[in-house]
Amino acid sequence: MSEATTKAAEKAAAEIQETTTKAAQDFTTTAQDQFRQMVDAFAGNTEELREQGAAVADEMRARFEKTQKQVADVNAGFVAAAQTEVTEAVQFANDLASAKTFADALAVQQNYWSNLFTTRVERTRELTENSLTVARETMTPIGGSMTEMFDPSKMFAKAFPTKA
Repeated sequence: MSEATTKAAEKAAAEIQETTTKAAQDFTTTAQDQFRQMVDAFAGNTEELREQGAAVADEMRARFEKTQKQVADVNAGFVAAAQTEVTEAVQFANDLASAKTFADALAVQQNYWSNLFTTRVERTRELTENSLTVARETMTPIGGSMTEMFDPSKMFAKAFPTKA
């Protein structure tokens, strides 16, 4: 082989080596840039998800506290109603004991039982209305959509942009 052919072959091999090295470096740089973009996009999505999760948790906590207060109010109403009924029962026994005639005793009984029935019907109506209010408030959808929070097109849009 001549010296010129050898030098030309070495030069061609060096150019191929240089081109291959340059391509590998370009590929590595591009891959690192894309990886950084993907990590930044996921980090941004993570922060957004955390904020949305915190908002949902705050709303749920507020609902729970409101429901807890309403249930405590209902329980207080039950205690007050029981105290009232015991007081009325004692008064009924006293009125019945002090009745002079059989007609007076019947009137006392009629008055007591009518009053007790009316009072219990009213308490039942109030309890039903309160229960419906609590159920409506508890069952209303949470502000913001969970589907929107986990929408893949939004989660990965920064990492994998699409052309319109």
